[in-house]
Amino acid sequence: MSEFDLTPQEVRRLGYLAADAVAGHREELIPRPVFGKVGTKAALFEEPLPEEGMGVEPLLAFVREHILGYPFGNSHPRFFGFINSTADPLGTIADYLASAMNSNCWGGDHAAIHVEDRALRWLAEIVGLPKTAEGILTSGGSMANFTALAAARRAVAPTIREEGPRLGPPLVVYASEEVHNCVDKAVDLLGLGTRQLRKIPTDERFRIRVDMLKEAVAQDRRAGLAPAIVVGNAGTVNTGAIDPLEELADFCGKESLWFHVDGAYGAMARISPALRPLFAGLERADSVAADPHKWLYVPYEAGAALVREGGRLKDAFSKPAAYLVHDPESPLQGPVLFNERGPELSRGFKALKVWMGLKRHGRRGYAAAVERDVRLTRFLAEEVDGQEDFERLSEPVLSIANFRYRPQGRGLSEEQLNRLNRRIANRLVASGSFLLAPTLLKGRTSLRVCIVNFRTTEDDLRALLREAARAGKELLAE
Repeated sequence: MSEFDLTPQEVRRLGYLAADAVAGHREELIPRPVFGKVGTKAALFEEPLPEEGMGVEPLLAFVREHILGYPFGNSHPRFFGFINSTADPLGTIADYLASAMNSNCWGGDHAAIHVEDRALRWLAEIVGLPKTAEGILTSGGSMANFTALAAARRAVAPTIREEGPRLGPPLVVYASEEVHNCVDKAVDLLGLGTRQLRKIPTDERFRIRVDMLKEAVAQDRRAGLAPAIVVGNAGTVNTGAIDPLEELADFCGKESLWFHVDGAYGAMARISPALRPLFAGLERADSVAADPHKWLYVPYEAGAALVREGGRLKDAFSKPAAYLVHDPESPLQGPVLFNERGPELSRGFKALKVWMGLKRHGRRGYAAAVERDVRLTRFLAEEVDGQEDFERLSEPVLSIANFRYRPQGRGLSEEQLNRLNRRIANRLVASGSFLLAPTLLKGRTSLRVCIVNFRTTEDDLRALLREAARAGKELLAE
């Protein structure tokens, strides 16, 4: 037997060892620092390529001690820095099962393709797209936005794949100044040119100014350019703001513009009947980017590019290869050729964890979990309002709260407040007690808290304010 092969008994034994390591990781989660900074222990990984292999038991022991114990931190209830959710343990199991199958999900009539096709139909239903919609699972929001915008580019410029962007006036893309930077990258990589990306100012609620969008489109038309795509936000990364999607849909329809919505963070919250009205107009989008690995608590990676009209992704990505299956009578033919819906041919079985999560928790289970995260965020905002040394910097819409430490009677300048709050965040992270990632809101540094975590409690949020105030006082004393 090859050293790479294992008997069923050995697979079972190693599986038990791995499961015990995962359980230990969970058991040690709360006592550990939130962020597992490796620091000087990085020397453990600085070794030459091994000439000889090592035993599985010592290898697993090393992983358990030196890798599982130093996580990014998003499984911890006090991880608030980014929109990185806590992983559903069921998804961990699904990933193990999927990797055991080792399916290449470019197409074919095997189970993984049917699972992904059904999971995508469920995701399209959650965001409100019609049954004609199609999609593909991606690594995350960046690739989902890129994939959808590639379909948009092909739709608004049908000859661009063959002729390139040199014919005709430059295509122009519009988005708010709060849009995720992956849209900048997509515009760049798709050859549209970053000079053709218009960043429209936002209102006091950090939503795109539709009046200024209209002015920008009109001005570009007068200049001989070709307005083509509008990107709306369904939950920005800074504040969770949702652009006026209904208004944007009306405008795009009137002006014959492709309406894309970046819903990587927020779109899945539409699964909640209570929150669904916030997303009015999302169902009218030509394309949507969404991330099950955010608000469906699916382990990384799992993003989704969804397009309203079937065939749009194939128009953008289909490139036949002689060795792939094209014979309609082939027994390999399956329901979807996913290699024709995106840039990748080799694709892992991401869909199982999405499908299993939706089967296990259902619409109601996810709705309750999302609504709980939103309630916790509103609780935090109210706690901030009740403390004189803190100031709220934005109204929470979904599950992101923004505030800063602003001690009364100190007369600190904006520059001093910005520096103080950045140092507070750094001190909390360094202490291991919390993970915060400050952001800038109209020039003011904010202690930004994002809750996409079914383990977070009100006590965690009270502790955050208590420790932030203590850190602020210590820094001022220094």
